[in-house]
Amino acid sequence: MRHCRTTGGPHTGSWGTVGSSIAGSQRCQHTANREGSPRGGSPLVACRDASARGVRGTESTDPTILIYVLDVYDPWSWAYLPSVGAVLEAACPVVDVEVVNAARYAGQSVSALASSVDAVRRHTGTRFGRGFLKALRSGELTLDSTHAAACIIGLLAADERHHVPEVLQAVQREFFLHGRTIETPGVLSRVAGRLGLDGPAIEVFAASERAREMAHEDFAVAVDLDPDLGPLLMASHAGRVFEFDGLGASGDRLVDQFRSVLARP
Repeated sequence: MRHCRTTGGPHTGSWGTVGSSIAGSQRCQHTANREGSPRGGSPLVACRDASARGVRGTESTDPTILIYVLDVYDPWSWAYLPSVGAVLEAACPVVDVEVVNAARYAGQSVSALASSVDAVRRHTGTRFGRGFLKALRSGELTLDSTHAAACIIGLLAADERHHVPEVLQAVQREFFLHGRTIETPGVLSRVAGRLGLDGPAIEVFAASERAREMAHEDFAVAVDLDPDLGPLLMASHAGRVFEFDGLGASGDRLVDQFRSVLARP
């Protein structure tokens, strides 16, 4: 069944099959099209070049794919990160993983997050840092979803260790704890350095026209996969699509669901 959404909140509810496979559809082109990214156009990147423009070429005609749709500036995705990070960590060594950037708050002031922040704190107890709360009150930050998505695409493409949750955590910690967006001058380079990546190369890529194009490709995919723009975790396996439990599910619960997907014929 498809998860329902509480007003302003994330997908919740019991998990299950939601439709036929998206593998091989227009939404998930299984092609290695990474030309212009920091790592170039490798035809197969383990865990694997985790972005929406092209899951790598694979031998299987219907590979298992784990897909995470989120706006990195969505407070609900920050609350979901500890749990979704556990299943991303478990999935990366064994299946293709795609992170699909959404533009839920594109061009809006950070103050637009206030009602969601209040709801997240009330329902989950998730912590937000002083720097972020100060930025929220001032309302001076404008959220540049396109540049943010370009930065994330660059970080994920350059992450040779394939630690997708670490990349997402590093970016979201800067914002939700310290009030610094990834597109703030110096932040991308600092995050990349902490992850052991080539910050200057990623900065050059993130500022390129190709990176902007790839970001907008993500936004279109995100709308196609989830008109509510996430956070949404799903898997395509053996001709079917499965949506995972949303906010409130533990990391262990999501990992168990992932393993049950893999166990299906």
